[in-house]
Amino acid sequence: MRRLLLVGLGLILLAVVGMLVYNRLVEPAVPSSVAGLAGEGATARQALAPAAELAAQWQEDARLTAVSCQWLVVGMRPGGEAEWAFQFFSPSTQRLALITVASGAAHKVRESPSPYAVPTFSTEEWRVDSDRALQVWVENGGGDWLARRPDTDLAMQLRIPDGGSEQPVWIVVGLIISTDDTLTVVMNATDGALVEP
Repeated sequence: MRRLLLVGLGLILLAVVGMLVYNRLVEPAVPSSVAGLAGEGATARQALAPAAELAAQWQEDARLTAVSCQWLVVGMRPGGEAEWAFQFFSPSTQRLALITVASGAAHKVRESPSPYAVPTFSTEEWRVDSDRALQVWVENGGGDWLARRPDTDLAMQLRIPDGGSEQPVWIVVGLIISTDDTLTVVMNATDGALVEP
């Protein structure tokens, strides 16, 4: 009787361990809504080509100054694609242009004069793509945050930070508008290192 009891407990323990291992292997590492954001449509670098082509037609010396995107997690439909916004600066004309890219098509939204030189960066300095930056946000509290608050807006911006480093950084922010609570993760877009926000 005692042997049967031990065998039964052993089988139950094996079943529990098996279920835990299976869930660890099969379940996604991040909430499905975040994984969907990272996986749907083009990444920022993939969306860059049509934006850069249009920017070169606008001004030959156009250089990147910022890249951004925003998602409203609530109500996000499967297959939805992000619209990336690229801001370019022309040193020779002291003008800025905002170009958006969605579904592979680029559109110049507006251009405006700038009273001062705007920090820019090259594609060689920008090595970390948006999907990796979003994953880092998830791994540094964003996954738990989104699981607790699915009404979170997500915003990403790539730019030269104010003061300090001249390398571009990704700033990823989870924001709950009704409370003004935020979770911000900043990472160096050249080497992937985390930066104090």
